[in-house]
Amino acid sequence: MKNRHRFLSFLGLILINSDSGRAAVVIDNLSLGTQSSSLSLSGPTATGFLGVQPFVNREVAFSFTTGSQDMFLTQMEFGIAIGKAILDPIQFELSTGSSVPGGLDPVIIGSVTPPSSSPTSQILTLIPSITVLLESNTQYWMHLTVPTGAAVYSFVNTNNLSTAQGWSLGNTWSQFPGSPWSELNSGPQARIRMTAEPVPEPGACLLGGAGFLFLLCRRRA
Repeated sequence: MKNRHRFLSFLGLILINSDSGRAAVVIDNLSLGTQSSSLSLSGPTATGFLGVQPFVNREVAFSFTTGSQDMFLTQMEFGIAIGKAILDPIQFELSTGSSVPGGLDPVIIGSVTPPSSSPTSQILTLIPSITVLLESNTQYWMHLTVPTGAAVYSFVNTNNLSTAQGWSLGNTWSQFPGSPWSELNSGPQARIRMTAEPVPEPGACLLGGAGFLFLLCRRRA
């Protein structure tokens, strides 16, 4: 009986410490290709590069479709160019829907502020501030804004795309006040690298819980 308890305890320890879902890159377009294009992002008090004409509330959105497994979004890197020496947070809102910029069940998942205005071109990293579940076989929209301040950025697009099986990246769209959303359909797509982690299967969770109980029993014995 003692040996049986040792075996079950060992099994439980393996289940608890096993990586049931390791993070993996599901969309990668971060490296520059043979084409590139930039779209403007700006805050509500932004002005043009000469500091006179208004250049306010420029927005960017892009869609992506998930594969056959539920995933947790863990990280997204993206390319940005800084237009002025003013730094304000870039906000990311995730939603679903079939048309730009989504809008169904929107949720703000976090924001990123460049650490410095130099160099002009930078790769920034968004770590979601909340748990973000991406359901399988679903189209999502990522909507980028500069909700406060006068910062002006360029969101970079390129054409060196690779994706995990079943995943896809849609075209990038842009919008400014008084104008409808406009699609960048010439080829480049959002310059991003998205990392996600599989949601553990229910069976694995149950086994892990059973392993924990076995360990608990062993410690009490």
